[in-house]
Amino acid sequence: MFEKSLTDLIQGLRANKRNEADYIQKSLEEIQSEVQQSDMYCKSTAIDKLNYLHMLGYDTNWANFNAVEVMASPRFGEKRKGYLAAAQSFHQETDVLMLTTNLIRKDLASSNAMEVSVALDGLAQVATPELATDLFDDVAAVLGHSRPFIRKKALVCLYRLVLKHPEGLHALAPQLRERLDDPDPSVVSSAVSVICELARTNPHNYLPLAPRLYQLMNSSTNNWMLIKIVKLFASLTPIEPRLAKKLHGPLSQLICSTSAMSLLYECIHTAVVGDIIGVPLPVTDGVGREIDFAELCARKLVLFYESADHNLRYVGLVTLAQLQARRPELVVNQYETVLKCLDDPDLSIRMRALSVISGMATRRTLDRTVKKLMSQLILSNTIRLQPVASLPSVSNTEYSGKYSGDAADSDLIALATDATGASLVSARGSIVQSRQLSAAGPGPADSPEYRLLVVEAIVDMCTRQSYANLSNFEWYVAVLVDLVYTAGVDVGQLLSEKILDVTVRVRQVREFSVRLMRQMLSDGQLVSCATSGSSAAKVLCTAAYVLGEYCSLLPASSEDIPLLLPSCLDKLDGEQQATFIQAAIKAYTNWLRDVAGYWNTEIWELVRAVTASTMSQLSDLLAARANDGNALDGNTAVAELPLQVSSRLRHFVEITKAVSMVTSNPSESAPQLCLELHELFTAYELNPVSAAAQGKVPLPDGLDLDSPIGGPIPDTEHIMFPPPPPVSSEPRHRASQSSGGRKQRRGHKNEAFYLDGGDDVRHPHSLADLPDVDDIPVVQLDLGGDESENATKT
Repeated sequence: MFEKSLTDLIQGLRANKRNEADYIQKSLEEIQSEVQQSDMYCKSTAIDKLNYLHMLGYDTNWANFNAVEVMASPRFGEKRKGYLAAAQSFHQETDVLMLTTNLIRKDLASSNAMEVSVALDGLAQVATPELATDLFDDVAAVLGHSRPFIRKKALVCLYRLVLKHPEGLHALAPQLRERLDDPDPSVVSSAVSVICELARTNPHNYLPLAPRLYQLMNSSTNNWMLIKIVKLFASLTPIEPRLAKKLHGPLSQLICSTSAMSLLYECIHTAVVGDIIGVPLPVTDGVGREIDFAELCARKLVLFYESADHNLRYVGLVTLAQLQARRPELVVNQYETVLKCLDDPDLSIRMRALSVISGMATRRTLDRTVKKLMSQLILSNTIRLQPVASLPSVSNTEYSGKYSGDAADSDLIALATDATGASLVSARGSIVQSRQLSAAGPGPADSPEYRLLVVEAIVDMCTRQSYANLSNFEWYVAVLVDLVYTAGVDVGQLLSEKILDVTVRVRQVREFSVRLMRQMLSDGQLVSCATSGSSAAKVLCTAAYVLGEYCSLLPASSEDIPLLLPSCLDKLDGEQQATFIQAAIKAYTNWLRDVAGYWNTEIWELVRAVTASTMSQLSDLLAARANDGNALDGNTAVAELPLQVSSRLRHFVEITKAVSMVTSNPSESAPQLCLELHELFTAYELNPVSAAAQGKVPLPDGLDLDSPIGGPIPDTEHIMFPPPPPVSSEPRHRASQSSGGRKQRRGHKNEAFYLDGGDDVRHPHSLADLPDVDDIPVVQLDLGGDESENATKT
């Protein structure tokens, strides 16, 4: 009978492209019949074809037992096909694996090196905890094989077995020490690789091997093995600091002499993470000068992040960030090079460069770095640019020069708006568009993850060490407001916290901050985007607080009141609504105090009009809840609001009513109420307090905060009813006087609505003492003629 070979199967697949599925199904049926034959050659050919179909994605687990049969073939060519099938299709739950233990043990003890090799390869792929336990000693015995490639494969196989059988690690450690002295370099390299992998879990176990590894590092010329040894010392040096001084010389020689970038990187990385750069010994650079070891590493790292290879730039920036954490003064000199990496088209390189550049920020470089990052946020497809002429004019004198570019590009100045169309308020005319936006699609600066990191980096650079890098706080507040419009990601909570922090801490910036907060609240498109939990709502809530708290720093304006009672107020959560209403109260009372200073008939009419308008806004706010046009006079809508909102809303309503009452008639002088209302909020200034200030307050003598106040609380878990009152010992004549009352109470005993509270009542101690339900009298209720009939029908 003629069977198809693997070559025939491949040729048939190429010739049947249109009906490939049918051809494969037919071939599988043929293979099923072939694996049942007793001829081992035919069976191995069928397994060979199944190996090919498995690589195409077809399930071959139904032939697992037949693969074991081929593994047991005495011919090496057939045995290899069986082991390949096992490595491809067997897994940890394959039931026929239990049949392979003795088979693999026999092949490991074979005199044919090729059979031992294929058995090691197959066992490394299909090892289970049971197989690893049973065959560990057999594989360890192969380490003494005369052929080097067998010893090398045995080391790698033992590593795979140790992962399944950790108890075998104690027996493997002496074998690894012996293999480090093997005469064949490939076996030594394999031993070093296995030790390097095992040391990731617990490097302490391999510290005794450090002297031999040190000798290998000084004598070997194999770059691959040197990389493994250097990586291994990177794990050992942190747990044995004395190694740092020992490795100082060899590593510096390798860094100065090697031309392999992979080895150079591992040497620099080990020197940094192992703190070998902290050893106070000089090294000689390429021109014979003595320099610090850390400076040598910093110079060599330039080769990486200036390379055209993206992978080398990435690992160079990673190591530079690690060097920055230990020796930041060396990294500052690389500012220009790292700044260029922020324009790299590779997003991963940009993000690494961003983490490094944020740590380089100083008073001298902060402006330039923030300008670079803000330009990336604005000049992207996430933010649209519009000509200045198409938008209403706004004074730009306060923000001039914040991100300003060359004067020759003044005709390209544009105003940034986000996807919602909200305009950038603080950087108008300050961003220079020096290039056209790409129409090919989103770029690296459009990645939400990158934009979030950019915002966090800007905030971190500005606020580091209590604003140590800042010299102009107004500039910083304007940057935060810019980020509200240009971030493109949800950073409302972060920006609101920073705006509030700098405004409260720095008195000199409060007036400028209040002006910008008022400008944000005036942006109708930004306000329309505010909903509960949104980024805009969080920032606007902070803006409302700042405007209300420090409204006296600016000329009072009645326009602040409707800004703090916006139409989107009902879309916010309770805490945000309460903040807006409280700020509106402060703005209203501040305006009243201001206009009371120059009171006249026109001012009186203005106060009446503004108060009526405010009451109307409050009424509209309540009507949205109660659907009642006169909701201001009732408490139904207020009761439906959250507690923190309703309390402030009641206060505002009462204040407007009081003002309306005292200004009901014209007067030559301002009512005293208008002058004194704002004092309710400004009598005492609330200064900023550190979060850890409470912990620094000493406890008074004799005060124990851990002891409970009062006596212990009794356990009432098992008490169902209170205990009976004590028996009264009153005189007999008082008892006789109350006998008439007891008779009267007994007369009402059968009435359904009479609650007997006399002194002869005894409280039951259990449910059994309660009266029976059938003993409770039932009374027919007469509700009247028509009502009774309606109630009965219902």
